[in-house]
Amino acid sequence: MNVIRPDICVSIGKANFEEIKNLLPKFPLIELRVDLLDLSKDELKQLLALHGNLIITYRANNGDYELMLDKLNKVIEFGAAWVDVDIDTPDDVIKKVVAKARTKNCRVIISYHNYDKTPSTSIFNSIITSASAYNPALTKIACMANSPNDCARVLSLYENHSNILAFCMGQVGTITRIAAPILGAPFTYAGLPGKGTAPGQIDYIKMNEILNSINQ
Repeated sequence: MNVIRPDICVSIGKANFEEIKNLLPKFPLIELRVDLLDLSKDELKQLLALHGNLIITYRANNGDYELMLDKLNKVIEFGAAWVDVDIDTPDDVIKKVVAKARTKNCRVIISYHNYDKTPSTSIFNSIITSASAYNPALTKIACMANSPNDCARVLSLYENHSNILAFCMGQVGTITRIAAPILGAPFTYAGLPGKGTAPGQIDYIKMNEILNSINQ
């Protein structure tokens, strides 16, 4: 297998403990969607001990922020390199995660998702300003693209903002996932073949081939 680029984050949301354990050595950067994975506390601890560059993401889709806080506090203690917190999370919960992360040199991603549409540039600027109040290592913007203009609007954010990862979801938005690391994002997300975690996500094999062909 070709060496996977360090600017590709492989997002895993459909695998068991043994499968994840076997995948860890293959990728320099991995996102574990803990909200989608059935992992015990001890299994999470083992995985984090085996890989020094894991992003741990937990989406409190049912509003169970106490459970989310408990999970993220644990993975920070276990040595997570990154934690991802949605900007729609209550302010007090975000602040607790950020405070905990700082005690362990864990980097925080504040993320915004819109699964229906791509907002205006002014709304994006407001979101990025709100996220910056938490002093995150990275602000992530992911929106559904319904037209090429949506893609252009998201990619234009790189002109005026630093420390962002902005791309579009959906088939129309796939090109933005490729463009993100070229325009300044530290990495882009890709999935396991047949096991994507978001609409329009490319699998890591294809993403690796495309980026290598561009950056030869």
